[in-house]
Amino acid sequence: MKINNLLSICCLSFILFLTTGCVEEFLTREPISDLTEGNFFQTGADAEAALVAAYDSFQNEFYIFDRFTNGDVISDNCYAGGDNPNNFQLDQFTLVPTNANVERDWSYLYEGISRASAVLDNIGDIESPDFTNERREEMLGEASFLRAMHYFHLVNLYGGVPLVLQKVNSTDPEEVNVPRSTEAEVYEGIISDLRFALSRVPEEYPGDDQRVTKGAVNALLAKAYAHQPTPDWATVKVHTDAVINSGRYSLLPIFRDLWNGQNENSAESLFEVQYIGGTNEANWGPQLWLPPSITNDNWRKFNTPSKDLIAAFNEENDNIRLNGSIIFENNLPWQDPDYPSGNIPFPYKQNLANGWSSPNNLILLRLADIILLAAEAETELNNLGAAADLLNQVRERVNLPAFTTGNIDEMRDKIANERRLELAFEGHRWYDLKRIGKAVEVMNNLNRDYNVTATHLLWPIPQAEMDRNPTLEQNPGF
Repeated sequence: MKINNLLSICCLSFILFLTTGCVEEFLTREPISDLTEGNFFQTGADAEAALVAAYDSFQNEFYIFDRFTNGDVISDNCYAGGDNPNNFQLDQFTLVPTNANVERDWSYLYEGISRASAVLDNIGDIESPDFTNERREEMLGEASFLRAMHYFHLVNLYGGVPLVLQKVNSTDPEEVNVPRSTEAEVYEGIISDLRFALSRVPEEYPGDDQRVTKGAVNALLAKAYAHQPTPDWATVKVHTDAVINSGRYSLLPIFRDLWNGQNENSAESLFEVQYIGGTNEANWGPQLWLPPSITNDNWRKFNTPSKDLIAAFNEENDNIRLNGSIIFENNLPWQDPDYPSGNIPFPYKQNLANGWSSPNNLILLRLADIILLAAEAETELNNLGAAADLLNQVRERVNLPAFTTGNIDEMRDKIANERRLELAFEGHRWYDLKRIGKAVEVMNNLNRDYNVTATHLLWPIPQAEMDRNPTLEQNPGF
């Protein structure tokens, strides 16, 4: 996901081509002329530049910032913090269709889809000495995975969305204005893209840890089969087993080493966004949530860890992950109503701000997530002993006692809590709560005057999209 220096000029040209053409207003855009596309996609280097542009979509605001707000602030893991009224709406379940986060995340994710689709639509016809059929197939697989990842976030946030898998070369409103597909249909599209990718990407790229591999594809397939409206736990197990038994991945012995900046693209990482500090490829997210002692500024930060999450760490006597995930700081120049004593917690899984130019990578998929998902699959298949063995692999790393197999409900609760503590501040919790059917119950039990109902489980379709596309139907409650 770093821009290769040899391709940087071409890649930047392609990004400009995208952002002035097919990315802007993706679902209602004017068609890109065949001539324009034909002029660009001539060589293998052109194809590689287009693919780099598709990877580069993971460096946008959705993945750097909003993904953590959406996964942790909406859940019981974090309060909004900061001073942004759009984030307060997310935190307090008072979203409206004109919320800026709701509108921009739709745009960011469809922009990523557009970039991936540009690769899928155009590289098949390239005939060039620098472009082998083997590389073409790999690139098609990579782009399919990238598109599936964006759709995975869209369907989890908005429910059924327009599923655009083929280029639209028309200005006819009946063709341009694509209606919403059902959630099940979107997951079918995600799974189709991922199965296509699985048959094309390699187990590894020697000397290059930055591209999509079979491990990443199997991991996202497992998550898709688990999150779809009717989970297929047997198939979840097939794909989690493919990751776990591949022999290519292992848990790092020390939990904190995942976040110390010295173990990026580690044996535990399945898919990781790359950043280069001090360049335009840097990660600016850490400046938004790390404390003043690290960021050298004095404003109130976002995504404040909740009292409920800290209590969950303490109830489990989980000091290793507590101290590896949260940093506390006193004597700050602002008051936090949730921490009147002044000892305020901050997320600590990215720990180098570097003045808005951090080198910290983002791990989107890692082995511990997949091991715990495998434990969940075994539980739902009533293999409780196997589930406990998997669960205890993750607990052993942080010196927690082995869990003795209970009944199926106890195992479900234990795995859900383990996922919460292991994956805090990685953007997973809200999706998990919805998947296990506990979101409404958990949020209403926090004593924060929430009145969460089933209508709060999905975001509204952005009002701007409703205005552009009359075929779209709004989610209930908005």
